[in-house]
Amino acid sequence: MQRGHAVHALSSRFDPGQNEIDLIDGVLVHRMKWVEFKPARFLLIPFSLAQILVKLRRDVDMVHVHNISWFGAFVTLIAKAWGLPVITKLPGIGDSGIPAIGRRAFGFLRIALLKCSDAIIAMTPESVAELADIGYPTAWVLNVTNGISLLPMTSFQPRSSKTVSAIFVGRLSSEKGLSDLLHAWAFVKAHATRPVMLRLLGDGPQAGELRALASALDLGETVEFFGYCRNVPKELAKADLFVLPSYAEGNSNAILEAMRAGLPVVARNVGDAPIQVGREGERFLVPPDDRQALSDRLLELIEDESLRIRVGAAMRARIEGLFAIDRVAATYEQAYELMLSGRCEQIGQINSALFDEHETRRPACAE
Repeated sequence: MQRGHAVHALSSRFDPGQNEIDLIDGVLVHRMKWVEFKPARFLLIPFSLAQILVKLRRDVDMVHVHNISWFGAFVTLIAKAWGLPVITKLPGIGDSGIPAIGRRAFGFLRIALLKCSDAIIAMTPESVAELADIGYPTAWVLNVTNGISLLPMTSFQPRSSKTVSAIFVGRLSSEKGLSDLLHAWAFVKAHATRPVMLRLLGDGPQAGELRALASALDLGETVEFFGYCRNVPKELAKADLFVLPSYAEGNSNAILEAMRAGLPVVARNVGDAPIQVGREGERFLVPPDDRQALSDRLLELIEDESLRIRVGAAMRARIEGLFAIDRVAATYEQAYELMLSGRCEQIGQINSALFDEHETRRPACAE
């Protein structure tokens, strides 16, 4: 919108109190009625979407589908029927990507509709490979990641405390691997040569269990359960390093926020983390099943202040160079312009080198 474009959003109305049309931050949000009974919802979605798109037909030049659900598939079908160009974003890979779709009921139809897109957004080299596997032309694939608004580095001044503070931001639930983190922190506490603090920002169903585990591990005052946080940047500014032990992630906004704050990142080597932290941060990505490696990387950064500062500065520079929201918006704008001028085959040239530093690793096929 800041670049001069009008934006409409299509969604479902999950709360009866929501309006069918709302103006939110300058975006017109159009909501269709949500039906709880899944078979009925499946049958009604196309008609509800068609009604909304009929009203928007004269105001819309193209459609950006943000997921590959049946909602997105029906939007693609209707938009193509009316001659509107469609670009679709792949939000995940593997069990959250194209292979998973293919294994579900009528998955072949969803993949067929996905391939009707005039362009597809890939956020990782693995997504590019999955698209190649279904025969989608790489020339029509836009390489781009999530973006984040920049904040001045004056917002993130180095801390003067002698205590080294690690911070986690996210939901307190099992997929985040926080039990492993607490066990790793027990090792850190026992071996660190300086005072340490682990702050967990967020809430969730595992909160009680994690508090009990922290007590059982005798972590004492070295762990703080902060709870829900309204001002994450402010709390990141107080930290020395960021940790995200999730077993699975996509394009993690939590990692981007930590990098923006100039923090080194310790995370599991899953999802888009390698793309986000790059060569400068890959040493601090650990295997999902290696709790000791998690301990070791945390302890390494805790014990070496100059290393923390150096890696943190590299993370901030990477944000400015690749993930600033202005840069990401300009990349999308380039793709939109090529689509509207009928030059979709040139979209693959935008950001073509984005994934070059990370070769796609796929398992070898058995003979």
